[in-house]
Amino acid sequence: MCISERLRQVCEAKNWKIKDFAEHTGIAYRTLQGYVGGEREPNAEGMAAIAKAGVNLNWLVSGEGEMFQTIIRNEMSEQEKQLIADYRKMPENLQNSFSISFQEINKLNKVN
Repeated sequence: MCISERLRQVCEAKNWKIKDFAEHTGIAYRTLQGYVGGEREPNAEGMAAIAKAGVNLNWLVSGEGEMFQTIIRNEMSEQEKQLIADYRKMPENLQNSFSISFQEINKLNKVN
């Protein structure tokens, strides 16, 4: 199962339309529609916004764990804010490399 399918599951579980999900995350409707439709995957900023709506990002990416966070954090830590700020400054090819590296690190953590 991919991220778009899991995002659809979130909408079903919350009884949200894409518009509702967009309002809860602050993500533009068309952007979120692209995520749910599988046209593209969320970037770091999109992931942070989805997490703000209470979605467990580990579950979203891997399918493991609970769909929703047990504790919803309303604010990001300073480290998270800095990571996103740094990510936004990167050229697109470096963002793509960062994303691939992050996915590989997650795979290694699951094995260990």
